[in-house]
Amino acid sequence: MPDVEANKAIVRRYMEAVGAGDAAAADALQARDATWWVLGYGDMTRAVFSAAVGSMIAAATSRSVTIISMIAEGDRVAAEIVSEMHFGDRVYRNQYHDLFVIRGGLIVAGREYLDTKVVDAFQAVMAG
Repeated sequence: MPDVEANKAIVRRYMEAVGAGDAAAADALQARDATWWVLGYGDMTRAVFSAAVGSMIAAATSRSVTIISMIAEGDRVAAEIVSEMHFGDRVYRNQYHDLFVIRGGLIVAGREYLDTKVVDAFQAVMAG
């Protein structure tokens, strides 16, 4: 039987790493063959997802990631998250509902639901 508290701790560590801008630590919490699905973007490999997260947190001048709530059952952890990243005078703030599958102390799969209109608007501002 999976240890749901240990699984929740892995998700906390992952989110803390993202908030701290530590892409390497976030990446290290994933299995080699981890997969992700992101609303509006579809399926991604660990490498593609980690590169996207890494480039975003590296470019941010400051960032915060707040877990609003978490529930766990078996090898799954669901987390409601609010993230805010500053890029100079521009701010990206979004809300997420992520589902993590944890096995052997690592994230093996993730599903991320977010407001795609916020992403589109931010990308337009950054391009503009």
